Amino acid sequence: MNQKRIFWILVLFLIASLDLMLARRIEQNHGLSLQKSQLAEEEEALATLRALELPADVFASFSDEQPAEKILAYLFCQSQDTSDLKRWCRIERAASPKAYDTYAAMVQQLFADAVYFPVPQTPNEKVSVAYENSWQSQRTYGGVRGHEGCDLMASVQQRGYYPVVSVSDGVVEKIGWLPQGGYRIGIRSRHQVYYYYAHLAEYEAGIEEGVEVAAGQLIGYMGDTGYSEVEGTTGNFPVHLHFGIYLDVEGRGEVSFNPYYVLGVLEEKKLKYVY
Repeated sequence: MNQKRIFWILVLFLIASLDLMLARRIEQNHGLSLQKSQLAEEEEALATLRALELPADVFASFSDEQPAEKILAYLFCQSQDTSDLKRWCRIERAASPKAYDTYAAMVQQLFADAVYFPVPQTPNEKVSVAYENSWQSQRTYGGVRGHEGCDLMASVQQRGYYPVVSVSDGVVEKIGWLPQGGYRIGIRSRHQVYYYYAHLAEYEAGIEEGVEVAAGQLIGYMGDTGYSEVEGTTGNFPVHLHFGIYLDVEGRGEVSFNPYYVLGVLEEKKLKYVY
């Protein structure tokens, strides 16, 4: 009798142990699922921010007070209604204060230093540039990849004809030849935005690494250099300016953001040159 009782006690103990192990496994898996879900949400949020879908007229309507918060709210809730924006900000700030502050700071960075359109306007109506939202479109040189910028295409296909100016104040951080970008310039702004100008025909005299530049300062001339390991190669594509915007995102390094809408905002801020 005692042996049977001991046997059933052991059986019940084993069952209880198995139930506990299973419960812990479920709890761990649930924790992993929540972690994966959180990571997916963070990826989605960053993707939304990087796309930066902000039409110029919407930006203009937000330029009165706290534009960074209004812009951030618009990007995620796609509403211009003040009550909608305030509600979104209140909810998100309470739910994820660190993420909210990080994203608000990014929006502030992206628009704080952008002063001038990168290609000046000329009185000659036959001379123009056109661009479309080509950010993350497929490119194949050097391997399949997403396009990390916006191409400003020249109506006059003459390398060295169009002047290129710095969008912001900043410091020349990189200059020289890249196989993908040809002759390029990278300028770091005061708020740590990295502006990238590529496929230049030539640089303006005095533009070199470490030099401070002012917003609107001439830095080079539009061209068609690049897509080659051989420095100075031209003719692999039409004359244009590749313009990119990068921010340092924690844990990822330099990440590209869509410059298309920034360019739209800067359309009304073109310098006037005769060329």
